[in-house]
Amino acid sequence: MTIIIILLCLGLNAFTPIGKWTRQYGWLSQYFKYHQKWLGTTPFGKGVLGLLMALVPAVLAVAVLQWILSHFSWGIAAFIFDAAILLYALGLMPRVEKGSSTKAPKTRTVEEAARGQSEVVIATETESVLWQAQTSMFAVLFWFVILGPAGAVLYRFSRLLSEQTYVEDSPQIRTTAMSWVSYLDWLPVRLLGLCFVLAGRFESAFKVWWGQIGTGPQNNIAYLEACSHAALEHSNDNPQMQWALYQRALIILLVILALIAVAAQMHS
Repeated sequence: MTIIIILLCLGLNAFTPIGKWTRQYGWLSQYFKYHQKWLGTTPFGKGVLGLLMALVPAVLAVAVLQWILSHFSWGIAAFIFDAAILLYALGLMPRVEKGSSTKAPKTRTVEEAARGQSEVVIATETESVLWQAQTSMFAVLFWFVILGPAGAVLYRFSRLLSEQTYVEDSPQIRTTAMSWVSYLDWLPVRLLGLCFVLAGRFESAFKVWWGQIGTGPQNNIAYLEACSHAALEHSNDNPQMQWALYQRALIILLVILALIAVAAQMHS
């Protein structure tokens, strides 16, 4: 059922305006104002504890509803709930216009980033098409597969709390959320990098993917750019080619998930 939900939500997100209509996060600002009003002056309103108190209620509520629907209802209710949550958590697809050029900085290796080229990692205003796709779509799908709707909400909520818009009055929580979401990105980035290996130039991309796989979460962007750079045979400055690479990688992942689902069904 997971693969069907993913295909349905990707289709609705790509070909209909339903995602734009339902993806409203304005309530988060009001939610966080109440969070700071009641907990802002206590240890539960700052740092790690503050982030946990902001994240846990929403994630726990989704997890409980997911469990209730999957155990005490017909399958259709759980299916609709899971699909609605995933569609809500998915971000907008990156816009790739013909003839445009990527805003990403020139690709550097992870080693170069680690030697002080930190702008590769933290300069969100220069995000590439691939990093936008990773944070808005791929990571959400990854955590949905691993933890269900609660995982999708966990990632999207964490990323939203790492943005200045929602935590202007609490820089400590924003800093903590930025660090936390980089850890949530670590596994999806490695999986997406492996899909780039399979979707692009295998030999050179695999050397980069495997040789730099152990780098820390702070180098997620540089690692993903390095993998795509090798997979595209050093033509990583073309957003159309980046988007095409991502689409091939996503298809590979969906095929693998479908094969796993078929194998599990046959085994049962």
